[in-house]
Amino acid sequence: MNTKKSIYLSLAAALLLGSCSPDEYSLSKPDLTAEELVQGVAYTVDVDAQNTITLTSLLNKSYNCYWVHPNGRAQGNVATLALPFAGTYEVTFGVDTRGGVVYGAPYQFTINTNNMSLLEDPLYTYLTGGVGKSKKWVPVDKDYGVGNCTGPVMYCNPDDVLNDGSASTDIGINHMVPNWDPGFQSWLIPQDSPYMKSSMTFSLDDKQGCTVSVYRAEEDKTYNGKWNLLVEDKNHPTLSFTDAFALHNVGFDEVCANYTDKIVITALTPYFLQLATMRTNSEGPWWIVWNYIAEDVQQGKVQIPSDEAEYLNPTAPVLPEIEDLETKLFTTDINGVEFQGAEMTFQVSQDAAYDWMWWNGATSAWESVVKGNYGSSWAPMWDEDAVAESELTLTRKGDYTYGEYSGKYTIQDSKIVFDQPVTFFTVTGDQRTVMVTGSEWQVFKVDPGSELIIGVPDGKDANGATNAYLVAGFTYKAVGGGQTGPVNVPFIAENANNYIEAGQYFRCQIYNPWGGGGDAVDPANIKLKKNQKLNVTLRLSGFTFSQPAKMVLCCNRGDEQNWEPDCFNYARAITVNGDGTYTISWTNDTGSTVKWDDATSALTMTMQYVGYATLADESDAGLKAACAIESITIE
Repeated sequence: MNTKKSIYLSLAAALLLGSCSPDEYSLSKPDLTAEELVQGVAYTVDVDAQNTITLTSLLNKSYNCYWVHPNGRAQGNVATLALPFAGTYEVTFGVDTRGGVVYGAPYQFTINTNNMSLLEDPLYTYLTGGVGKSKKWVPVDKDYGVGNCTGPVMYCNPDDVLNDGSASTDIGINHMVPNWDPGFQSWLIPQDSPYMKSSMTFSLDDKQGCTVSVYRAEEDKTYNGKWNLLVEDKNHPTLSFTDAFALHNVGFDEVCANYTDKIVITALTPYFLQLATMRTNSEGPWWIVWNYIAEDVQQGKVQIPSDEAEYLNPTAPVLPEIEDLETKLFTTDINGVEFQGAEMTFQVSQDAAYDWMWWNGATSAWESVVKGNYGSSWAPMWDEDAVAESELTLTRKGDYTYGEYSGKYTIQDSKIVFDQPVTFFTVTGDQRTVMVTGSEWQVFKVDPGSELIIGVPDGKDANGATNAYLVAGFTYKAVGGGQTGPVNVPFIAENANNYIEAGQYFRCQIYNPWGGGGDAVDPANIKLKKNQKLNVTLRLSGFTFSQPAKMVLCCNRGDEQNWEPDCFNYARAITVNGDGTYTISWTNDTGSTVKWDDATSALTMTMQYVGYATLADESDAGLKAACAIESITIE
């Protein structure tokens, strides 16, 4: 052994170690236990007034730090995220040690106010449908006239992303033109590929946050995770995934190395989504562009506007204009007959005593924040007995009373202005107190005889315009003589039109505003207030069933507007398995009074028929005798 050489090496090593600062020394990090990784000691969680959360490690910089937070996961000594909704959230902190990554116990932190300005960018709504909603995206399967595409995938030259010889490399939203749209190719993605049955569903929820469900039909597997939309750079928005990925076919798994982190968005409207990933295989760098169409567009339920709408500029808040507010306030009904009174009394709604309405610039609409999810830390439940004690009474002469409050009020355009601040009620929860009070109340909705929603300003957007209101919900107090049982709707049974639809389904058409027979009711007699139920009882005769069939009442109303065959999956569908009397129903879930005399909705019973049942006589007379209306009621 060369002793002299060994001494020199030892000296060099000692000098090297001696010259290292503690921050630079990372050859062997000390072990840390989960018990040591606590907030305030190993890291901090700071929440500012805009609901921006900063996660900061307090450990030596040599540690690799990991975070699990409400928007997914992050790595680094500092991580930031923004949360629009008040509530209680968790963050978990971890570090890389000699024994691997060690995580501490989850730490809970609370946000006490909503900051809807974080969702002002319309891309949030285009991607998800809005707060409390979900939107499903599927691979493009034909030419929809958007996105320069006719199929699910195409290519873009990274050295000329506009494909015009300008040599621009700045790919971004609405700044990409493909150099090749292959449509469907047998070697790429054929038209009958299982991939074409895949989908991505994005959700924006006040409790779960930003969630995504990616269904990969080729694997018959669903990946559930989180998504994060970065919109700070308006021209270069990106989309990141945790525990999921940007939808692509299995054959391209090895083509691109990144399907999860800061995926480039090149187009996003309510109808069309386009993402670009960089090719990293042996063929060299090239943008692979993935095309998706909203499922409701693919199914024909929604049409893409023919005009060139400017989707990226959200509209400024516009307050509702209530035409002839005074008349609407003092109009109600008794047993379905409209009545105008000299005074009207309103009760605090037990369904939605309060809420926040925020202006969604993407849809140009005021939308609910709570969406009925009361009982959380940020939207506490009210004392039902307490809010039921007081009633708001208004007179046409301009007087009002509410509990201990009384005085004068005026109607100013679409506002109700009291002569003093009126506190309708206060709701106190574990984390938050909501005081519903004010003197100048904007009317957001007045549904005569049913519902009144009024609000006071509760937030502004980046331009200083009021874009959020705290609202109080009221219902009209029933006028004396109101009916206690169901309302019977007159009908003429023989006017119903029974027929076989599309050679598969048995229909009893009760009302059709577009002609074709089936006017068994006068549509003016069908008016449902919010949450009322329409019941139709029919009697089947002469059927022979080979297996149980589904029967359902269909109309073009509410969230469930599909017809055959999708309507048979609705919860309101019933099972029939023989002749007899059956009742089918539809509940008004639209949030407003629904009238059938506006010529926008049919009313039809449909039943699975071919493969389920037969009739000995399928003539017009036989079909008419097979089903008869026995009653139609509203309750």
